Amino acid sequence: MVQDATKKQWIKFFINELVSFTALFAILGGIIYLSFKDSIDKNINSGLYGQKTEIMRSQRKSSTGGDSIHPYRARSTPPPTNNATFRTNALIFSSSGRIENAGMIGQGAFSAFQGIKLVKKNINKVKGLVITTQFETKQSNHYFMTLLIKVPHTNTNTTYSGKYVLILQNIDADLLAVESFKRSLFITLLIFWALAIAIAYVLSRLSMRPILISWKKQREFSADAAHELRTPITVIQNQMEYLLTKPKKRILDEASSISTALDEVGQMQTLIKRLLMLSRGDANIIQIQRQSVDLREWSKRIFNIYQPLAESQHKTLRRDVLVSGEVAFDPDLMRQALVIILDNALKYTPEGGVIEVLIKKQHGKLIISVSDTGTGISDKDKNQIFERFYRVDESRNSKTGGNGLGLAIAKFIVQQHHGKIDVRDNHPRGTVFQMMIPIFK
Repeated sequence: MVQDATKKQWIKFFINELVSFTALFAILGGIIYLSFKDSIDKNINSGLYGQKTEIMRSQRKSSTGGDSIHPYRARSTPPPTNNATFRTNALIFSSSGRIENAGMIGQGAFSAFQGIKLVKKNINKVKGLVITTQFETKQSNHYFMTLLIKVPHTNTNTTYSGKYVLILQNIDADLLAVESFKRSLFITLLIFWALAIAIAYVLSRLSMRPILISWKKQREFSADAAHELRTPITVIQNQMEYLLTKPKKRILDEASSISTALDEVGQMQTLIKRLLMLSRGDANIIQIQRQSVDLREWSKRIFNIYQPLAESQHKTLRRDVLVSGEVAFDPDLMRQALVIILDNALKYTPEGGVIEVLIKKQHGKLIISVSDTGTGISDKDKNQIFERFYRVDESRNSKTGGNGLGLAIAKFIVQQHHGKIDVRDNHPRGTVFQMMIPIFK
């Protein structure tokens, strides 16, 4: 069931990534195509209006009656034949709609243009036009953009004066360029879409990785929590069932069983508190409350609690505070972190051993070190001891080995102070835990 849910989530990520890339490429392709087509259209319109300007400004420069310009074709260009590619031409219409420059256009072109009619309502409007030509048995369509203008009577060029002029700009080459560009763009987008599938696959896998890790940790956390809670509950249940078999016994007679049950209740309460703290930390509910703390007084209160405990176990506990003045941090949370480390140091240091607490400032950071002369921690375990429910020796029970949450909580507290915690060997034997938090002024 978990695998099915994971697969569905991955498919959802994959589809979302693929749709996003597809939409992105489609929008990008559309923008490029429209920009290219708009550039072509502007060039065509620029040509049409450029021809219009030339015609409006044209003048007769000789007395022989010849025009000095051909706005529709350069002088070096021969008249087009039936199978020639049209360029720019101009039809001059009289007011009655008769074409007056048939001879200037050329026989082949005129045969194609002669069916064009004057539509006076299209003056100063750019319109499309399709002309069909035939070469031998093959018919071809030629596409034009047209602009109809009315040349005023004041124009000194009698060829155009008072006439209607239809400027025809052949766009066959432009349309061919647009189609060729469209095909190239489509092929390019297909290639990029294929790449998008691969990229979406990789990204969806990468997106699933933290989810799978979190999912795995959550399941492990739930399983470990259930396992840790089951032990004290089982002990309490057994003790209570045993007491039910002794209804006539006095409390004093069964004090040992009651004490065992109470110990497990206390252990379970500690576990629940720690689980609750970690869950609140995961939900970002816990907020540190910084306040100015006198380090000597703060550490002294903790030391006064653990000094008699260490002496009762025939161990030496030392304190060395190399800091004067106050430092801002959450005293309750940091006290909890230090207590967790002190508990571990006392637990794993044999009789006659030494535990030392060192507090100092260095490079803008507050450093709290707890060193012991205990059994030490292997390099393999150093990388995992801050993980939840991890115990160096899995054979230890809850009383000797704890529940594996203490160091995870200590790490969480230090991280909430934007610091870090690490562990290293204490030569010649033992372990050093070091908490480093930045000093805020």
